[in-house]
Amino acid sequence: MVINTLLATKPQPLSTNGSAQAVIHTDDGKNETPTANGAGNEHRSEPAIRASELIYRRLFEAAKDGILILEVETGRITDVNPFLVKLLGFSRAEMIGKTVGELSPFKDIESNKVMLERLQKDRYVRYEDLPLETRDGRKAAVEFVCNVYPAGDKEVIQCNVRDITERKRLEESRRASEARYRTLFEHAPDGILIADSKGCYLDANGRMSEMLGYTRDKLVGMDASRIVAETEVEHIEPALIAIKAGTDYHREWQFRRQDGSSFDADVVVTTMPDGNLLAIVRDITKRKQIEGQVRKLNAELEQRVEERTGQLAAANHELAAANQELEAFSYSASHDLRAPLHHVNSFVEQLKKGAGASLSGDSLRHLASISQSARQMENLIADLLAFSRLGRGTIQTSDINLNQLVKETIHDLKQETQGREIIWTIGDLSTVRADPALLRIVMVNLITNAVKFTGTRSPAKIEIGCVPEGDKETVVFIRDNGAGFDPEYGHKLFGAFQRLHSQDEFKGIGIGLASVRRIINRHGGRTWAEGIVDGGATFYFSLPK
Repeated sequence: MVINTLLATKPQPLSTNGSAQAVIHTDDGKNETPTANGAGNEHRSEPAIRASELIYRRLFEAAKDGILILEVETGRITDVNPFLVKLLGFSRAEMIGKTVGELSPFKDIESNKVMLERLQKDRYVRYEDLPLETRDGRKAAVEFVCNVYPAGDKEVIQCNVRDITERKRLEESRRASEARYRTLFEHAPDGILIADSKGCYLDANGRMSEMLGYTRDKLVGMDASRIVAETEVEHIEPALIAIKAGTDYHREWQFRRQDGSSFDADVVVTTMPDGNLLAIVRDITKRKQIEGQVRKLNAELEQRVEERTGQLAAANHELAAANQELEAFSYSASHDLRAPLHHVNSFVEQLKKGAGASLSGDSLRHLASISQSARQMENLIADLLAFSRLGRGTIQTSDINLNQLVKETIHDLKQETQGREIIWTIGDLSTVRADPALLRIVMVNLITNAVKFTGTRSPAKIEIGCVPEGDKETVVFIRDNGAGFDPEYGHKLFGAFQRLHSQDEFKGIGIGLASVRRIINRHGGRTWAEGIVDGGATFYFSLPK
């Protein structure tokens, strides 16, 4: 039996014999009238009555529920406690003498007559969720309970009004939270299992059922030993111990479906506030397949690397053998080929001296042609040997002042340029890092070409400079106003023995620019050219900074 605020002993209006009756309102809606010492009809002393009424007033005034006292016959309010005054915003005077239905907050309650009839019949009326609006416009929900009980020789109605707005808000919030949780639970892309502390499953989402092939009802009541591979069973107990110890648990497991097939899953388990366990299960079958493919590809790649390494070793061996053969050829060319040519020249000279007077003019011209061809052949062999040596040996780099190198090269060509009018324009050249001997060959070949191909120009103009510096390389150019070349065939310029002009026009065997490209390539640079027929040419090369 619970006493509701005023539902403690309440002094009532005095009966005809001057006594007050105490009435207790129970949760089942019944009223009980206690008696003193088993004699309910005995007269009570005046001090006892006053004490009882004082207790009642204190309870009435301090109650945390609203309380109304109504007349049974009319349903009009005879008393109201301070809590209800504060809750509704009406003064006590505004409520005394009115029925409950006449108060604006309770307009939605059934009519005063209907409520009185129900009370007279059942002696109890309850409204569990009654909406109302207070005087200041606040929306509230209340629990409204009325009881009829005797008060002396009369009966009165006591109504308890409890504000349940906050409780209702919390319940709605809880229901919304549960709905959100259930939505997330059911539509999560990963499997979710809820288990008790012993590992027995209490709930499972649809994704988990789909992965395992069991319905949710079948999963509830199972434990991990029923859904993991046999090799995993021994790990269950250690996992539970670790989880109970508060350790963050994360491990890959192999699960067993209802049909006996298996799959790999990444599992994270945590302990929830209620002590139950929450497991998130992610199927990683595709990830495992990709990892397997990556391992296979890596193995194949390693095999290919081993094969290529073997091939490279064989190629290096062949290259070494080729270099040895090239050295042998160089020796042969130096001695076995050049020696006969030297003999040819010697015999031609002896023949001219010994029998020159008796030879005809045609014979002497033939001898001169033979001698010239032999010398040309010797020069060709010398150039070939020099070209072959450019690809061998170690590059020894140092800082080179290009301005100084250009001046030295032009001075060395003084004999060839004697008697010609050449306008030299030398820009502010950079300092570069290269092999001095090899870079000298580059500058000699390019400047000599400029001098040669401007032979028909008067004045000849040759400009040497650097293009605006880049971040990664230095670019040098040699520009002339000479014979130029057809851009359509520019790609042939740097090839060995590639000539865009006849031997009669310009002497040479076509090895100079090929040497330039080979040297610059060995330094990690680039070579290219621009030109037009009879409009001059510009040759470029770059060196890394």
